[in-house]
Amino acid sequence: MAVLVRFVSLATPDNGTVALLLTGLAIASMFYGNLIALVQQDLKRLLGFSGIAHAGYALIGFVALDAAGYTAALYYIAGYMLMILACFVVICQVSRDGTNVAIAELAGLHRRSPLLALTLLVGLFALAGLPPFVGFMAKLSLLTAAWDQRHFALVIIAVINSAIAIYYYLQIIRQAVFGEVSPAAGTGPIALTWPTRVLCAVLIAGIVGLGVAPGTVIDTISTSLTFVTSAPATALLGH
Repeated sequence: MAVLVRFVSLATPDNGTVALLLTGLAIASMFYGNLIALVQQDLKRLLGFSGIAHAGYALIGFVALDAAGYTAALYYIAGYMLMILACFVVICQVSRDGTNVAIAELAGLHRRSPLLALTLLVGLFALAGLPPFVGFMAKLSLLTAAWDQRHFALVIIAVINSAIAIYYYLQIIRQAVFGEVSPAAGTGPIALTWPTRVLCAVLIAGIVGLGVAPGTVIDTISTSLTFVTSAPATALLGH
């Protein structure tokens, strides 16, 4: 995303061709990732395809072709890193032998390991874009940047895709919280090492913190983009 900022910032804000190209890529990524994720029963595959959709969401910021959009895109990706790490920490602990984890195998996770269940819920709620987590604030920033540049149709399409994503994220949450314990997943408690416990706590704190108080991160990203968005094209290419 940082490299993409370098290239896209060379275009002028009124460059309709670049905006149209990015709009097409964003829409294609969102629909492809979300629709394929809808039918996945393997958790890693689902998160992989949802990652394609999240790349599409991030591209919405680039469509704005201004500093606010670039800042929102990088803020979104920073938050996405924490959200997806939280989910994969859970996968690694549930699947100790490295095998893929089916969504059904998460049934009863809240009884086997309350901390893992909490980590998964926070990560998924954030990926779904629900407040007060970073996913909500980051997605709001993206949509606001696009709306301010009058990309109304793209914003509406993004909201529709967010609704699609909420459905399959809630399916995972339903299994983890309300599903009956699956014999294939084991019935015993999942023992966590202290480093894993600390990592879960840090990820939860980061996801909530970036959602509740995003100002410092956004200001830092905005400051770092000042040179990129204000320097002439020859200077950027020279660096």
